[in-house]
Amino acid sequence: MREGYQEGDIRLALATQEGQRRVGCYVQSLKTILTGIPSLNTPKPVEDLSSRQLRKRGRYGQAALLADQEALEEIDPTRAEQARAASGVLKQLARKPSQLEFDFWGGNWMTADQYHDAIRDRLIATGATPATRTTAIAVLQEIKRWLAWQNFTCTKTAAELGDLLGLHKMVISEALSLLENVGAIVRVKRGRTKVITVTPEGAYRGSVNNHASVMDLYKAEVIPFKGQPA
Repeated sequence: MREGYQEGDIRLALATQEGQRRVGCYVQSLKTILTGIPSLNTPKPVEDLSSRQLRKRGRYGQAALLADQEALEEIDPTRAEQARAASGVLKQLARKPSQLEFDFWGGNWMTADQYHDAIRDRLIATGATPATRTTAIAVLQEIKRWLAWQNFTCTKTAAELGDLLGLHKMVISEALSLLENVGAIVRVKRGRTKVITVTPEGAYRGSVNNHASVMDLYKAEVIPFKGQPA
């Protein structure tokens, strides 16, 4: 005020400083804000910390940027060094593994080899033609592809499986009947829909920590229907 600035201008400059503190950027001096002339020793921010730029970098990237900013403003050199080291670790975490073509990080997926071998041998024992057996295996693979998360039910109907595989509905029906006869699947009628299920011991999608509860659900919802007309 001694230099001629109005009280309202000073209050506005103080509010500007508070806003700068909240967003984590460098806090300008009152003189710089009031005069509009940057100080010669004003450090530049490490990165653009706007909301848009932070969102583009993900959470680990955001944490790394903020750690770098704190390192610049840290008075204790030891703490500043620790902050920069932490930022380096966070930047490594922000870099996701690159994929050549396929993304294998969509979720946990398990198919038991013993299950596959048993079904293959049972199909051979039926005396079905090689073409029929091959079709049945292809249908089974597609069923497992569309299992619900942490469940044993296929999210596709027989008609939808046929559309996905380009097979006639009669071919799909024959393959499903064959798979059910050898114990590969169980079809449970719910309303007007036949839900296709696969034993969780043969194929499972979800956390292994929840496998026991999924097995209990399978025993309650599917096993009682085995042997009944689908």
